[in-house]
Amino acid sequence: MRLFFLFVCFLLTTGCSEHLAELREQYRPASPRDAYVHALETSGISQRIITQRWLEAGNEVLEMPITPTLPYVENGYLVAPEVMALGYRLDLTRGQQLIVEATSVDGFMVFSDLYEPPGEGTTDYRRLSSADSTGRMTWDVRRSGIHLLRIQPEILADGRYEVRIRTGASLIFPVAGHSISSAQSLFGVERDGGRRSHNGIDIFAPRGTPVVAVRQGRVTRVQTTPRGGKQVWLRDGLDHNFYYAHLDSQLVREGQYVQPGDTLGLVGNTGNARTTPPHLHFGIYQGGPHDPWPFVHEPAIRPSRVAVDRSAFGSWRTTSASVRLRTMPTLRRGGTAIALEEAIHMHVVGGSAAWYHVRLVDGRSGYLSRSDFARTQPSDVPSAQRRFTSSAVGG
Repeated sequence: MRLFFLFVCFLLTTGCSEHLAELREQYRPASPRDAYVHALETSGISQRIITQRWLEAGNEVLEMPITPTLPYVENGYLVAPEVMALGYRLDLTRGQQLIVEATSVDGFMVFSDLYEPPGEGTTDYRRLSSADSTGRMTWDVRRSGIHLLRIQPEILADGRYEVRIRTGASLIFPVAGHSISSAQSLFGVERDGGRRSHNGIDIFAPRGTPVVAVRQGRVTRVQTTPRGGKQVWLRDGLDHNFYYAHLDSQLVREGQYVQPGDTLGLVGNTGNARTTPPHLHFGIYQGGPHDPWPFVHEPAIRPSRVAVDRSAFGSWRTTSASVRLRTMPTLRRGGTAIALEEAIHMHVVGGSAAWYHVRLVDGRSGYLSRSDFARTQPSDVPSAQRRFTSSAVGG
């Protein structure tokens, strides 16, 4: 049976690759996955049962995602046609950059798509960014809240995969040679006895240290005021206004276009900062002030290595005692747990750190701790899954 599926996979993916190459000259897809679907449609493969199930699986995982803790690394094994998509729920903060790398160790294509969930009065998912396994997907988060990530391999993919998800800074750091560790007096702290809030962060550095453009843009103001001292305002293509204050000197002119890293001025303590050590007050405005921290913070934490039994990936297991299926790979915070009784079938998709990523026959996914996984035992493919498998490649 496995050899049969691999043969069908070869026919499908080889044909789709040829169609995809031909269509690139006349069709501009919205995403790599859309290009793949379009190739399926023009080849006639889209009417096969396996293709319809693949499309359904892509929609289903957006409705039942799991919630990883970032930064995140998952390794696993996809078995055709039992697992056709992976869904992740991400709680992101405006200003962060999301970086996703989804790759196949065994050569099949993997598609990544990031969505905003439907808003009030709509059922549509708004796609924000996409990529395939030839490159990584990045997205500068523009609105804090829940985002949905779908990782989906091409049809009948069979083999090992790796998913890496992390966040980083969407801007380069505004003071040359420094990092977020130099920041003090953060956003929102009280000033003037509580009469106002601090609408930025103060980054301390020696007098004369270059302050730089955090993004490509146009210098809109070069001015001096009693409070901010010598200032430079920079505007990018997304209508963010970046405010640099207390400069010792300004080295640009109004209307000048600059590139990331270009020097705008030098650190000082002009204006109402004359009694403090030299520092840059850095602010971000777009319809009001925004906390610069997520925009410039580069997390130092690294994901834990995968520390579960990889030989279990791709297999079926059955619970031999009550276990708890968790929506997040952690016992410390967040998430919920679902009690699973004895004789519940599950497919072991992969693992992250000390957790197994499993999927139940009804489509629900979650994480099992190593201690709960020890309460499962190997099993055959459930009969319902066998019925689907045997008819999946029909026309």
